[in-house]
Amino acid sequence: MSDKDIQITIVEDNLNYIQSLRDLISMSPKLECLSIHENAESCLEALQQGALVSTDIFLLDLKLPNMGGLSLVPVIRNELPDAKILVLTQESDYQTALEAIRLGVSGYLLKEAHIADIRRGIQETIDGGCLIDPQLSKLILDTLDGDADPDPEGALSKRESEVLKLMSMGYVKKEVAHQLGLSERTVAYYTERIYQKLQVPNITAAVASAIRKNLI
Repeated sequence: MSDKDIQITIVEDNLNYIQSLRDLISMSPKLECLSIHENAESCLEALQQGALVSTDIFLLDLKLPNMGGLSLVPVIRNELPDAKILVLTQESDYQTALEAIRLGVSGYLLKEAHIADIRRGIQETIDGGCLIDPQLSKLILDTLDGDADPDPEGALSKRESEVLKLMSMGYVKKEVAHQLGLSERTVAYYTERIYQKLQVPNITAAVASAIRKNLI
């Protein structure tokens, strides 16, 4: 990212939460609020008029009046393919999170997340990372039934999928090794293979990428 301020567009209908986000932005060096929209229709109109072309990241609520926030994701991806989308929502069910990630959002955090986590999430997303709220990553993996049709070019092996699932649940390499009856060195090898295949730097990004690519 260059030295210019990160331009943020907020799509949120809760006035109190909008103010909280504005306070976060105003207190954070290099962050600037470009635009605020209290419904998806307003944001859609601004997108079509080219008014949001400078947006670096959208902070998007999903539960909006009339048109839902999820419907905006494909439009944003089409109109501004370089812009990032960080979902901030109360929607904690795994199906909604899964659909948002598959549509192409870069991050999914619950509104109850600490303000410092949201600030960090904005920066991680801008830097190219993928993140899922810790409360959801385990639930998503636990509920997926494994009947997806993965791309064989980037598919994870059964053992790699097992390692990814355990690490997403918070187990460290030593504990994963114990669970699977492997050495720590072998687990480290599988972890590096996962990162290489998915082209990600950490386990949270690996979970998000694997879901988006339909590998798990």
